[in-house]
Amino acid sequence: MPSTDSPSPAIARPILPNKRATVGVLIRFASSAETLPDVLTALQNQTVRPDFLMGVDSGSQDNSRALIEASGGQVIEWSQRYEHSKVLNFGLRYLETDLVLILSSHTVLEDPETLACMVDAMSSAGTACVSLKWDSDLFYSDAIDWRELSTKGLKFGSIYSNSMGMIRRSLWERHPFDESLDTAEDYAWALHQLDLGLKCCRLALPLRYRRSGSNRDYDFARMVFGFAKQYRLKVTWLGLRATFITCLKGIFKRNSDTALHRARLFAYCRAQLT
Repeated sequence: MPSTDSPSPAIARPILPNKRATVGVLIRFASSAETLPDVLTALQNQTVRPDFLMGVDSGSQDNSRALIEASGGQVIEWSQRYEHSKVLNFGLRYLETDLVLILSSHTVLEDPETLACMVDAMSSAGTACVSLKWDSDLFYSDAIDWRELSTKGLKFGSIYSNSMGMIRRSLWERHPFDESLDTAEDYAWALHQLDLGLKCCRLALPLRYRRSGSNRDYDFARMVFGFAKQYRLKVTWLGLRATFITCLKGIFKRNSDTALHRARLFAYCRAQLT
């Protein structure tokens, strides 16, 4: 497990009068004061309110921490270099609820029933995680299991996202996010759960998400080809020849998706060499 030189806060253990699963929200942030107000307001407007809110501060230079604390949350500090899996594992150590919604500091849950729908999806012990859909792609069902994955193969779009996904914390205790991965730790975690015979659910509910950072088409494609090799699954894509031809045509026609196809070609070649 990751370590830190900062003093460890007390573990949050909400005590509820009823027997429903406890729900925590984990938000990792760094100078996110511009987007956090909408994110936190949307959480407060949920019909099912979270039992605990935890923020992991990765070096904010604004009042992000104060915003979370004003919403009743607790903030812990991550002082090392930011890495998705390490920051999430660190935060999850101190958020001891049955279910944890992992939320980006710029993901706004626009439907007030989102949390209720997620909790309902997780009511089945066979469900490992649930997340919102990025788009309306119907390639996968809304309750993906290993049989479906084996039949359809892996797509470059993840089946679960740590930007707006809920996990069962007991499963994370047995299998934390892989800290050797520089990206796609959520995809890797979901694949492991499916391989164990569990399901990953998806919900088509509205959200607002501000994408940031550098282009990661190559990195993500590299990870998907690696996962396919690890689990002996096929990758559902145009294929080597068709992608190469599409890439060449795109160069002459100056298509906007040429860089995406080129990234997948390089990722495929690297996967064959490792």
